[in-house]
Parts: sequence; C-alpha cells; structure tokens
Amino acid sequence: MTTKEKRERVRRLVDIPIQFIVQGRLYQGQIKNMGKDGWVKNTKKGGVFIETEMSFSVGQIISMTYSSPHFGEKNRIGTIIRVEPQGIGVKFGHVDNKLS
Repeated sequence: MTTKEKRERVRRLVDIPIQFIVQGRLYQGQIKNMGKDGWVKNTKKGGVFIETEMSFSVGQIISMTYSSPHFGEKNRIGTIIRVEPQGIGVKFGHVDNKLS
C-alpha cells in the first residue's frame, strides 16, 4: 500500500513558512504539504508535513502559526504523528492515544 492510499485526506503541495512551539521552544520550518482541511477555518481535521532539520518525537504536542494570502493567519494545535529525516507529520488537534 502506498502512502497516498493510506491517507484519509487529499494533500496539497505547498511551501508555507511556519513558526511552531514544541515543549516551550520556538522553531521555524516550511509546510510542504497540507491536508485539504488545512485551508478551512476552525477545523481540527487534517494535518501538515513540516520540513525541519530539528529532531522531535512522535506524540509531542505542537503549537503552529502560519499564514498565506489565500487564507490569512492560522494558529493551530497538533500532535506529531510521524518523524522522518526531512521533517515531521502533524495531525491537527490533540491525539490522545498512548504510545508504547
């Protein structure tokens, strides 16, 4: 099964600067793809892939701020659900599952 087939939502390729906070520290990165619901105001569905060179762990809570001329400024809370060498996958909303 490919990554595309595993996804619940369609992704859009983007290149949006982002500032985010994990464990009280401020970081910067680039959103490289975003679930379609990332464009909609006040939704807790969908997610983003953030290109960053910093190291994070699955399950960490992330507070994000990003903006675009298309949808204005957004402030979101999410959970890191995937860690790759190129960056992190984030699901909007707080994922409240236990990680072993």
